[in-house]
Amino acid sequence: METPRYLGPIHHPALGVRIPEVLLEGVFRALSRTATAAGIMLSYHRETAPEYVINAPPGVYEVTRGHTGTSIRSYILSAVEKARKNGVVIEAEADHLAAITTSVRAVMRISGAGALQAPSASLEEALRYVEDEVREAADTRFINFFTLDACDYIDYRADKLDSREVESFFEQVYDDHAEIVKRYTSHPFRFITEDGGVVELRLRREDVARIAVKLHKPLEVIKRMYDIVKSYVTWPVGFEIAFDETPYLTRAEELLFLLQELRLRGIQPDFVAPNVGFEKRADYAGDIKELESRVSVLASIARAFGSLLSFHSGSGSSPWSGKGPGVYKALLRATGRKLKYKVSGVYMELVFHVLSRQPQGSPARRLYEEIYQAVVDYLEEQVEARGELYSETLEKQLKSYFARIQAGEKYPVDAEVFRHYSFLAFNLREGGRRIYRERLVELYQEDEQLKRAIDREVAELTSRLIDGLEFAGNISLLR
Repeated sequence: METPRYLGPIHHPALGVRIPEVLLEGVFRALSRTATAAGIMLSYHRETAPEYVINAPPGVYEVTRGHTGTSIRSYILSAVEKARKNGVVIEAEADHLAAITTSVRAVMRISGAGALQAPSASLEEALRYVEDEVREAADTRFINFFTLDACDYIDYRADKLDSREVESFFEQVYDDHAEIVKRYTSHPFRFITEDGGVVELRLRREDVARIAVKLHKPLEVIKRMYDIVKSYVTWPVGFEIAFDETPYLTRAEELLFLLQELRLRGIQPDFVAPNVGFEKRADYAGDIKELESRVSVLASIARAFGSLLSFHSGSGSSPWSGKGPGVYKALLRATGRKLKYKVSGVYMELVFHVLSRQPQGSPARRLYEEIYQAVVDYLEEQVEARGELYSETLEKQLKSYFARIQAGEKYPVDAEVFRHYSFLAFNLREGGRRIYRERLVELYQEDEQLKRAIDREVAELTSRLIDGLEFAGNISLLR
């Protein structure tokens, strides 16, 4: 079967391979064993970047941009070569393509440090960078899928304005405001959930105006990024809309408006990723029945527009927890076993667990300790200087870490500050070289025992995800 290929809106996982040289073997072992087709991805701007960014001297770009040291071209070509060698069906995905000029805000947001204010830099500048990213991906001829993310442009002020202010803004930003109101208020919208339930939405004029103002800029940005992709990618390609990196749960009315307006702009996403209450690197802590009900409603709306739900922030509190008890089953019931599920950072978290378990004084354990110390030292400097990564959350995480050290622990792998910021190690330089990235790859390639341990753990983690969400055998869904 052809690989890579555009998978379409089918039930499948999407897996982030931050260090392909270390992760692909274990990931593909599990995919091959379970006859599973999967997306292979990295987040643009954050995890990966164009080669000119990766090859730039230290300090030219923020440390969080392309922080894996893996270029767009590199992860795509590495994945394709390995997939063909192993007979694995993959879709090469560009995750979180976003029109932002700095990755720091995005990283702070996903590490729990806030940063929800609207972007202040030029949209045109941001879109020029998006074009650079898309061009490099398209030049490989193997990119099959793009997740478009305009969450940074959501105008949260709309939620706080009174009705007259909202109406005024609405009429200012939409020339066709009367038509929009009629489109959403002239009749109720009915959706059927997977269990046969009926969901009926009735929107008032003020509801429509508030949502329209909030999503006006994101819709513009999504369309412009979509047009950039289509100008470079002339073969079959799919799209997903990231709508999850928000400070609140996605409301049914918002998803309805988003998908309807995208359709009117000629955009048919295969997937849409709402905020269902998941937090990164944490098990789901809410009520499972409420989660299932919430997802059921959102899934019914998405299906009515020809889309399926995608779930981001799929990693839990540890590499062995999934997303917490009962979560996978609830998602399967709510979506009728038709979903996409993304994980990325958990793979490197797992690698650090493996390194931390190696004997004291061994090369692997020494590398782990050096990486840990380098990250802590860098973060201390950021806090002391109130640098670009500074936040009160980071300061509290460091204090918690030092309290554990004073209590006698040594480099605890589950410390929140390390779990959230260990990624920085692979973009820290000495003499311009990413020494920790280089040393990890060299150690993996030279230490056969360590390689076996990492491959086994990565394969088992991938298999747990495949088994838990019943992805095995999904290649039968391909045409």
